[in-house]
This record gives sequence, structure tokens and C-alpha cells, in this order.
Amino acid sequence: MESLNTIKLADELTTKQDDILADTTKLNAEAIYQLIDELKVLKHPIQEYFEMSQDEYYSIESDHQLTLLDMNNKLVDLHDRILTNHVDGYVDKDEINLTYNHENPYEDGMYDKETDFHVLAYSLKVISAVMAVAPQKLTEIISKDAVLSLGLAVYALKHNA
Repeated sequence: MESLNTIKLADELTTKQDDILADTTKLNAEAIYQLIDELKVLKHPIQEYFEMSQDEYYSIESDHQLTLLDMNNKLVDLHDRILTNHVDGYVDKDEINLTYNHENPYEDGMYDKETDFHVLAYSLKVISAVMAVAPQKLTEIISKDAVLSLGLAVYALKHNA
């Protein structure tokens, strides 16, 4: 997916935030899943990960950013998210860096849609910034666990509405 489409999707999410969180507008999960797949960071389409156990993901693909506590649980049961929160570096020197935060949309035992929405929208804005200046570097520098977190956030927003 080209950076303009990613920026457009991130902006659309931000514009519709209140309506999506209030469940008056549906989240376009399929468009986001397609974007995640087009990043070509994960080995499989994002929707194939949802029923995968945490142990299986950890063994075959994780870059160990996520906190996996119950390896027998499915990935959709995971409460940890990796928020891609910042990009910096020097494009002309081929030095691009991303930084991350851990987020928990299930803190205190209750699902907080706003946390997952924030993980999704903010991460997409940072990813689109990288795509605009160094698209060829994105797959090399972004965390697989951060990309998985986008899919998990979308899944939870869609199914916990």
C-alpha cells in the first residue's frame, strides 16, 4: 500500500474516532487488515494469527517485544499491545529508528476501546510517516509484534463493540 493511502486511512480513523468509539460508525477492519498484509512484515495474512497460540507465534515469528503470559492462550486473548510511537533518524544516512510503548487495553479487567483505537490510529500515522520518506526501510525496521498489535487492536475493536 502506498503511503498516501496509509495516511488517508490514518486520518480517516482519527476524524471518525468519536463515532467509532461510540459504535455509531463501523471500523473498516478489512481495509486495515489489507494494509497490514500489504506491509509484508508478517509471514502470513494477519487474520491467520488470531487463532494461533501465543506459544506458536513466539516460536515461529515473534521479535519478543510483546509480553506473552499464557502461552496456551490464543493471540486474540493477549492483552499486551505494542504502540509504534515515534520515528526519527536521518533518511540521507539510511538511519531510521522506531520506538515503541506497551499498552494494555484490558487494564483493571475491563476492555478500553480507546486504548486499542489509540494503538491503531497513532501507529498508522507513524508508519505512514516512514512510508513517505523511506518505504523500502519499513519492513526492515518495524517490529513484527507491533504489526501484529495493529491486527489484534482491530480484532478487539470489531469484536468487543
